[in-house]
Amino acid sequence: MNVVCIGGGHGLAQMLQALKPIDAQITAIVATTDNGGSTGKIRSDYNCVAFGDIRRCILALAPENDLLKVLAEQRFENEGQLQGHCLGNLMLLGLNQMCHNPVDAITWMCHLFGVQQTILPMCIQAADITATLESGKKVFGECNIDALGELPRTVALSTLVTAPSAAIAAILQADYIFIGPGSALTSVLPPLLVPQIQQALQNTLACRIFIENISPENSVAALQTKDSTEHWLSKLLGFKFNDLTLTIDALNTLDTRLSGEQNSQDHLHDLGQLNHVLQQFLAPKLCSFKQSQNTTLH
Repeated sequence: MNVVCIGGGHGLAQMLQALKPIDAQITAIVATTDNGGSTGKIRSDYNCVAFGDIRRCILALAPENDLLKVLAEQRFENEGQLQGHCLGNLMLLGLNQMCHNPVDAITWMCHLFGVQQTILPMCIQAADITATLESGKKVFGECNIDALGELPRTVALSTLVTAPSAAIAAILQADYIFIGPGSALTSVLPPLLVPQIQQALQNTLACRIFIENISPENSVAALQTKDSTEHWLSKLLGFKFNDLTLTIDALNTLDTRLSGEQNSQDHLHDLGQLNHVLQQFLAPKLCSFKQSQNTTLH
């Protein structure tokens, strides 16, 4: 079973943790436009892809109780040039400088942490997201877009980028593609703006499943109330990117575990619930060859 996960932030890392116990070949395609925190500082100094979400995904699939995993999550404290930096981000930066290619750097990082699955950046060049407001004003970067007081008219990437060939092959060969959960504009949308990924998503025979967030976003996306999130994103993209939508009600309905096994985590999905529901999707195969196109599971 070939599974592709697309997104970023904590949402994609959660998906990978939920899929980790399931017997499947997983490829994660990670948003690389973050410009805040440690990642933003590194990008400003070295003009590279964003490594923060990639680090989260690698560590989500790494073996538990590993000292190296704990070290990679360590953030430097006190005053100084390293303040706020995460060691895992610096490790990826160092590997990227050695390999001169983020795909190779991530591959070596995966080897270092014993991760057998495939993690790929959405593109191999540094890029940001930009938004255009109804007034025509342009807004640059994730942090500024998240802080907007009005919904953007359009969203795009700041420069023409190229997706890794392995990402396109994985999408075309996938049985299932899970998109989300995560921040709509800054985690889910950026990979979907890459031209080759758009084309592959429209050509694949995989069942494309959009997973809703468990709670409203604390960003400009919360202002979007006219349409469902997937319809709004489809309008921004100019094509329908999913066949199924897995809503919170659907997750709760498909969760047949005993009540004592259920565990709400505020804004984060219940990993046990995600794992339980994903197992139902992956065996037996629920949909194929677009049989369930334009369906919302409630």
